[in-house]
Amino acid sequence: MLLAVNVGNKVISFAIFSETGAESVACFKIAADLKKTADEYAVSVRQLLDYSGIDPKDIDGAIMASVVPQLNEEIKKVILALTGKTPVTVGPGVKTGFAIKIDDPAELGADIVANCAAAVAAMKAEGIEGPTILLDMDTVTTLFAINKNREVVGGAIIPGIDMSLGALHRETAQLPNIELLGATRAIGKNTRESLCSGVILGQAAMIDGLIDRFERELKCKSGEAILFATGEKSKPCLAYSSHTFRYDGMMTLKGLLEIYKRTVG
Repeated sequence: MLLAVNVGNKVISFAIFSETGAESVACFKIAADLKKTADEYAVSVRQLLDYSGIDPKDIDGAIMASVVPQLNEEIKKVILALTGKTPVTVGPGVKTGFAIKIDDPAELGADIVANCAAAVAAMKAEGIEGPTILLDMDTVTTLFAINKNREVVGGAIIPGIDMSLGALHRETAQLPNIELLGATRAIGKNTRESLCSGVILGQAAMIDGLIDRFERELKCKSGEAILFATGEKSKPCLAYSSHTFRYDGMMTLKGLLEIYKRTVG
């Protein structure tokens, strides 16, 4: 079995995959906390593995992606302590299955690299060729493009839904910090409805507009690009998008599996 770990700004996601394919045997999440020690993380992960019926000794390999450098060493220690395996870390030297054609490939986030690996693998498995656009909506919203030659050519980074809502509350005297439950109309009749419209419908409209621009810059026809989406904030927002996405909440972790198989064999 393989352990895949994605260290995000707010959440650390874990998945255990079987040797036979991309279906996970177990998956769970814990809060990312810079104040926690490796020992504290290890206790939480061990308890969740036990709860999932997984013996850490049965894990044959591990891979991790991280966008929080401060947690890298702590999580590596946890993985090594529990499984006896030093994890492959997404970064220079790993085999992804695609080329990164941006000014500095080292700048591309490890989670985006994993998402691209999952998308390329899915397209290859289905025998589909063509441009691809990947949406990930979590702490931040990212859109990245893969051209017809399976090259990552760049993307856009946008404040996430919660980040946008929090900024509105913090930077104003009267706007409340509300729970977003969806937007029923664009013209809000009260403060809450207006915030939902601006944040949710605004993000959906922004994504739609960027996809149209991406397709023009990729020199493909409107609607030709294959669209993938992942991230906890994607589903409620994409309900208001004019585009059709292939949603997979496990996309980043599945991408880590693909990178591990290419890198380690």
